[in-house]
Formats: sequence, structure tokens, C-alpha cells
Amino acid sequence: MKTLVTKRLILRELKFTDLIGLFTYARKPNIGPSAGWKPHDTIEETAAILRMLINEGEVWAVTLKEKDEIIGTIGLHVRNFENALANQKEIGYVLDDTYWGRGLMPEAVSAVLDYAFREVELDRVLCGHVINNFQSKRVIEKTGFHPTHQEKRDHYDHTKVEIQMYELTKVEYLKGER
Repeated sequence: MKTLVTKRLILRELKFTDLIGLFTYARKPNIGPSAGWKPHDTIEETAAILRMLINEGEVWAVTLKEKDEIIGTIGLHVRNFENALANQKEIGYVLDDTYWGRGLMPEAVSAVLDYAFREVELDRVLCGHVINNFQSKRVIEKTGFHPTHQEKRDHYDHTKVEIQMYELTKVEYLKGER
């Protein structure tokens, strides 16, 4: 996984030394549910998830340039067979609420989009948010995505949740010359 550097951030491979930092925000009750997962109950749960994320190799740790401590994650995921066939991936992200409102996640998303279109050469990147997650909606809109449809997805609490989906194509992205 290539390290991506922005003005204020370094997006790098996850490491097991990220465990405490990840657990610190993953246990907060307002973080996971907005992204579709339950708050972590124990550090062992976080360790198991971190191991899985490291093995999958689709997720970067979001860190501030001045210190190598995880404050969030961002990933490019093949969610289903159709996405793989269509040469598209879905971007997903989460940020510790301590850092909300600083424009960090749009900066991270922009770096991942540049990587996705210019280096991986994807044709399309998808993104979605739970209908009432207005912070995520702002990130998606700021980074050039346009809405496509709504769909229901399984939520961690065994309910279905309504997701607003968006897309950005390589042609649209390159036309904007970001």
C-alpha cells in the first residue's frame, strides 16, 4: 500500500502499534454508528479488527504530519463482484471526533481519489453516507462526488439503514484537474 502525503496528513499502512489510538476513538459512541459499525467494547475487539484490516491491505491510517499517531482511517474497497467487474471501488472513512471540522477528511479523500484515478486507474469511485450523517455528506460533496441513488444496507444492530450513494468517474475527476 502506497503512502500518500498531503499538506497536513500522512496516509500510511496500518500497523499493530496503532492499536491504542484506534481503540481510543473506535470506542466512542458517536464514531462507529455513523460509519455503520458498533463502538468497540474491548481492546481485544479492536485488535482483531486491526489484524483483519492489516491483512486486507485496503485501509490507510490517517495521521497528522507532525506526529505518527492514528486519528482515523480511509480505505478503497471492492464491496461486491459488480464493482470488481466495473473497475470501481468504494471509499470509506472515519475520523476521531476530536479532529472534526478542520477539513482533514476532505484532504484525505482528495489524496485517495488522486491515487485511485491516476495510479490505480479506476474508472469510478463510489461513496455513501447514512442519511442523517451530515458531516460525511459535506466531505463527499466537497470532494466532487454527485448523488446517484439510495440503498438499504445492513447495520451493526441487525437493522437496515438508508444510505445515500454518490459516485465520481475518472473522466469527471480528470476534467476537474485537481
